[in-house]
Amino acid sequence: MYSSKVQEDMYPLVSVAIPVYNGENYMRDAINSVLAQTYSNFEVLVVNDGSRDGGTTEEIALSYGDRIRYFSKPNGGVASALNLALKEAKGEYFCWLSHDDVYLPDKVAKEMEKLLSLPDPNSVVFCRYSIINSDGQYLYDAPLPPQFPPHQAAYQLILKQWLHCCTILAPTSLYLESGSFREDLPTTQDYDLLVKIGLKHPFIEIPEVLLKARSHSEQGSLTLGHLKEVEHFFAEHIPLLSAEYMSTNFRSQESIDAFLALGKQMCDRHFPNALLTVAKQLIYCEAQRAEPESLWQAIYQLTIKDYSVTVEKLNIQTDQHSSAPYTDNKLKVLARRWLPPQVRIKLQQLRYNLRHILLSSQPATQENEKTRLASLDFEKIYENNGFAGTESRSGEGSSLFQTRIIREEIIKLLDELEVKYLLDVPCGDWNWMRYVNLSNIYYTGGDIVQTIIDNNNKLHGNENCKFEYLNIITGPLPKADLILCRDCLVHLNFIDGLTALEQFRKSGAKWLLTTTFTERDSNTDLYEGAIWRPLNLEKPPYNLPKAHRYINEGCTEGGNLFGDKCLGLWQLN
Repeated sequence: MYSSKVQEDMYPLVSVAIPVYNGENYMRDAINSVLAQTYSNFEVLVVNDGSRDGGTTEEIALSYGDRIRYFSKPNGGVASALNLALKEAKGEYFCWLSHDDVYLPDKVAKEMEKLLSLPDPNSVVFCRYSIINSDGQYLYDAPLPPQFPPHQAAYQLILKQWLHCCTILAPTSLYLESGSFREDLPTTQDYDLLVKIGLKHPFIEIPEVLLKARSHSEQGSLTLGHLKEVEHFFAEHIPLLSAEYMSTNFRSQESIDAFLALGKQMCDRHFPNALLTVAKQLIYCEAQRAEPESLWQAIYQLTIKDYSVTVEKLNIQTDQHSSAPYTDNKLKVLARRWLPPQVRIKLQQLRYNLRHILLSSQPATQENEKTRLASLDFEKIYENNGFAGTESRSGEGSSLFQTRIIREEIIKLLDELEVKYLLDVPCGDWNWMRYVNLSNIYYTGGDIVQTIIDNNNKLHGNENCKFEYLNIITGPLPKADLILCRDCLVHLNFIDGLTALEQFRKSGAKWLLTTTFTERDSNTDLYEGAIWRPLNLEKPPYNLPKAHRYINEGCTEGGNLFGDKCLGLWQLN
């Protein structure tokens, strides 16, 4: 805290915006954390984005009197609320805080100290952050951000969305010169703006946790609309990696490697058209300075290897709306305009191969695949860590991070339903369930892998907690008040999955709590070569009624592709 008004005026004014929608539960914590900042010369702008909570949000905000500046507007989304805050901000510097997150007391002071010490005042600083639960209790530190030269921030933000935007602080002019927040982007408006800032200005990390980000069940799920917006984000922003930007900040081979890494991301996300955008941008940026063989190998990797895998996964068909003509014509034009002759000749063969890949993914091939349904060998998968879990052989979905929300919500649900007997099938290696308080529950964990059963009984078994070899397809299953079946039906073909549901019903259990992806419009069967796919159990062939309750897991796997993953609660009858 600065000792006098004169001292305070020596430090630039910082505007801290808090956009809020229905903030009854957490906004006091957010506002109080800003008012407790050790950097004294700041203002707090609370923007009520049309809350529908009977005036509670406004009542809380007005209770702070002139310690904050309060604005109310019709609901228009976070971007519109932040733009209003930017318009009204008086500060030379600007940052924002979600209404359910919390600043540590030195957040603004340490970031301003760093900014004012930099040779380039037009920079963005950001810090690290930790995760807290709904009660504000510490859970863990978030993964460390990537290490990169400050002027490569735009590329790094496109490559992987690692930055928590409430960790940043920057001159207000940088936000305004880059066009403010786009109000047509409901969920990517912050990254859109930060990428544009990063194209011109450096991003500097303060390697210290100065923000607490809250994880709680009230946070909205990511819908398929969000996923389409993410795909559109890549289509719009990859072309911003211009030849000037890449040549200024990357050596030629570094640039090629950077585009290959970006292509891998598009492949993992199943965005084939974005993959071709990466290939096109690579040609634009590197055709004149790259070694021909290196450039050829990179184009081949992007347009044949990565693209063909993505096409196969999505069963893309060739018609006037597909990417086949896009691929053929764009590569042809680019080859004539940009590529050295030796690369151009190879590209002719590449175009032929690419057309063959697209044509080979016609419906006839898909029909043949339907005769070969998958039936997984779970013992072999467990033995070889086939789900590739880094923390648990049951897969990344069983990590403490991916179960951070359900570990709290499940015990609340069991108490509410007065569950005394819980059947958990499959129980897996008990990586996360061991941290759920089951002291008042008779717990039975079932699995088809005998090694798991033996290990679990040895490490965790007691009078009220036992593990048994159980097969949910063949049965029978012991009776329980509630059956928990998480991350299982997604690994079964339709026939086995429906059979398992019948075994659950026949067991006499009252409740079923199981995984469902609420925003999926349809389900596909599981064919040989695949180990899982998302399922919406309210769609054919399962056709379950609307669940009594959904617990959104806050899943971040696959780059947030599965944000609609929930545990759905159904009554068995």
